[in-house]
Amino acid sequence: MQPYDPGVLLKSLHRANWPVAAKTYGSSHATLIGILAHWWIALSPSSHSVLDGAPSHGEGNAGWCDLMLCANEAAIGVVEVEGTKPIDKLKTLNAYFSSPRLILSSLGFGLLLVYAYNARGRGDAKQYPPAETSEVLSFALDVSASHPSKELLLLALDKVVEKNLSPIRISSPYHLGRLKKVEAVLLKGGQEAHREVLFKSD
Repeated sequence: MQPYDPGVLLKSLHRANWPVAAKTYGSSHATLIGILAHWWIALSPSSHSVLDGAPSHGEGNAGWCDLMLCANEAAIGVVEVEGTKPIDKLKTLNAYFSSPRLILSSLGFGLLLVYAYNARGRGDAKQYPPAETSEVLSFALDVSASHPSKELLLLALDKVVEKNLSPIRISSPYHLGRLKKVEAVLLKGGQEAHREVLFKSD
């Protein structure tokens, strides 16, 4: 497989360990980063690697992504996982795509996984808003349009508030939700090229 083929990558994301995410309650930030690292390496254990604490996109401490996906020790993909400020993370992906650093010139795609974070409302009306908002999609399309030679994968992880929780989970408002759905959108040249659901919980 070509490690930077976005269509193949999107299909392969069905095999990521989403059942682990479905059994992890809370922000799941570290868990989701781990799931994506495992997914990438499992695609080609002999040639793929991950940089956790990746090189900055600029001089000094200009900014870092959550993961750098490599093939044969070359940077192929840049990953961000975010629950509260996805626009900021899209700006980071844009900065990596625009980076003058030679070691980042081989980047072919970016991946943003945005997940539902805070439930809103009261009582039976309490629910999580959609992870993928119109603002996030619009900004992602702008980033994609600015870098037509790169592909952008936008993953949205939605949650639902569960009822009749155990005492250990109801003790914190961060543990009220469970994973409902993971949906992926492939963006290229400022257009939505493909969209599909990767995972649904029972």
